[in-house]
Amino acid sequence: MNSPVVIGNATLYLGDCLEILPTLGDVDALITDPPYGIGFKYESHDDTPEGYGAWIWSVIEAGEAKLRPGTPVFVWQAQANTKNFHAWFPRDWRIFVQAKNFVQIRKVPMNFAYEPVLVWWTDGEPWWSGKDGAAMNRDWFIANSAGAVSDTNSDARQHPCPRQVDVMEYVVGTWAREGGTVLDPFMGSGTTGIACAHLTRKFIGIEIEPKYFDLACKRISNAYRQERMFA
Repeated sequence: MNSPVVIGNATLYLGDCLEILPTLGDVDALITDPPYGIGFKYESHDDTPEGYGAWIWSVIEAGEAKLRPGTPVFVWQAQANTKNFHAWFPRDWRIFVQAKNFVQIRKVPMNFAYEPVLVWWTDGEPWWSGKDGAAMNRDWFIANSAGAVSDTNSDARQHPCPRQVDVMEYVVGTWAREGGTVLDPFMGSGTTGIACAHLTRKFIGIEIEPKYFDLACKRISNAYRQERMFA
């Protein structure tokens, strides 16, 4: 395993998450957008549907073992696999809907305008930012997805499936303990790490593809540089 790259309060690992997760300490949230097992073409990851359920659960379960009591798990998934969620994720989960304000139109009978996120908490007293009643009681968020789709020159678009920063900021800011550590075993382009940098949470990210790892390092470094400028 390579030595991690440390940028601000972010610790970034290049390698296989199943090898790295057992070496980590306790964390305060697991927030991740993994491959979906839908045959998507990544640089090196084989996204074949065969065996996907057992594989993804082995990763999530290994990450879940690092969570402190009362901490959340957020796992992005694809609508096409909804019928498999109960078999793949044997927890008492609920669905958080990440809706989109801009949808790529394909020649299909019905286009997907949201992504389901499976959410559950470990046993214990849960933390959330709105215990005083300030947080809205809702299970959805409309992401500002237009830029992630249309701006082909952005750093984020160097990854084939960029996640929007605003939705990650909402999730991290609402459910990840202040000053706590957020874990993302599928870091990709580093969007969750950027949200943590903006919101003064610590971050541990793991990415197996060197190209995406370097991109995440660049984007998270830029996020900390911007935070210092505004400070």
